[in-house]
Amino acid sequence: MRTLFGTMVLLFALALGVQAALVKQPYLQNLMDTSIVVRWETQTAQTGRVQYGLTTAYGLEVNHSNSTTQHELRLPTLLRDTLYHYRAISGSDTSADAAFHTPVAVNRPFRFIAYGDNRSDSAAHQSVVDRMALVNPAPGFMVNVGDLTATGATSEYQTFFNVERGLLRRITMFPSLGNHDIANLGNWNTLFALPGNERWYSFRYGNSTFHCLDNYSPDTLGTPQYTWLVNELLADSADPGVRHIFVFWHEPPYTTNAGHSSNLRIRQYIDPLMERFRVRLTFQGHVHAYEHSYANGIHYITTGGGGAPLATVWNAPQPWTVYREATYEFVLVDVRGDTVYSRGIKPSGAVIDSFRLIAPGSGVAEAKGSALQLSLALKAVPNPFSKQLRVSFSLPRSERTRITVYSVSGKRVATLKEETLRAGEHEVFWDSGSTPNGFYFCILSTPEGSRVVPLTLLR
Repeated sequence: MRTLFGTMVLLFALALGVQAALVKQPYLQNLMDTSIVVRWETQTAQTGRVQYGLTTAYGLEVNHSNSTTQHELRLPTLLRDTLYHYRAISGSDTSADAAFHTPVAVNRPFRFIAYGDNRSDSAAHQSVVDRMALVNPAPGFMVNVGDLTATGATSEYQTFFNVERGLLRRITMFPSLGNHDIANLGNWNTLFALPGNERWYSFRYGNSTFHCLDNYSPDTLGTPQYTWLVNELLADSADPGVRHIFVFWHEPPYTTNAGHSSNLRIRQYIDPLMERFRVRLTFQGHVHAYEHSYANGIHYITTGGGGAPLATVWNAPQPWTVYREATYEFVLVDVRGDTVYSRGIKPSGAVIDSFRLIAPGSGVAEAKGSALQLSLALKAVPNPFSKQLRVSFSLPRSERTRITVYSVSGKRVATLKEETLRAGEHEVFWDSGSTPNGFYFCILSTPEGSRVVPLTLLR
């Protein structure tokens, strides 16, 4: 009788199609303008395919013929700003239908969630995720500031995905490495399909760019990560479609929590770059609390209340302190044209901190109106140069103008001009004198916009 009952249960499960062998339900990765990656895990090695389309009739399919437990398929040539349905199939196992939305057009508003430090307490983590799932309209994506697990163990990642599976099947998460995550990079590299080298990377969404940093790879002057960030920020500044630049990583450069000290290396090397390129809003974790700091024009949001034990002891507030609270939370950010709204939200739905910022430009190439973008110009020749540099620039109207040279570490090296100038073409020279070889930025600043040119001094 028991054998017959067991057989009937098995047949009933098979008739239902089928999810018993899916260890990790399908989840979304690497959302780009016209593509996305779907990942899932099966108990036994199988082939895999994803059916997708504009309705639950699907109509499109990608597949892999090799047998594996870790399945990863890229869905190509998607339409931008469009809702798609999809399901994953391995052998006789089929996931339930799910849907995702491709990135919005440049002129469309969007929202995203920032959160992190989800390790150790799955009940607290679940409470945060449950509230995130109620956000309506849903966010276009999520950024996670790291420490998804305590040790990177397979069982801990399984808990993470069990808690977040309802979100991750419809919303892409872009994670950054935390100090706990680096304990098992093998699992990190297996479970996530991220842009670039998967440790530091960039992606574009709407009118904004997002840069993820890796605190555990070298990031000081001259390192590959530092050079990459400079190049990314330069590209942002040259793109008039980029209205906002967001940067996220794990360890905060400004905190008053007794659990961790401020990361002064980031403050010395990375912060000056962000200041030069007019980054306005950044996200970190590491400290298991919410903390809003404001320094040199940048909002630093620590959103480490994603599930790890709360860090309830604080040192004295500092001049940069705006708000702080040891609570479970996440951050909801709305981007509407030139305006960004940020809110810290508890699992109860209570808002703990909110602010608005207006960033009417694209990185250092900031301007108001298309006419100014066309007529405000800066050029430096020769470049590279060995001694004297000629800087030519044009102004659309008479205005207060400043021409400065900065090192890549953010130190002002020279002020070439600072006065009110007439509209038209201008020229100024810089004799580098004893200035050491290296990379520099020449910056034209006016009340209504700026321009930047990277310089190479090489004798």
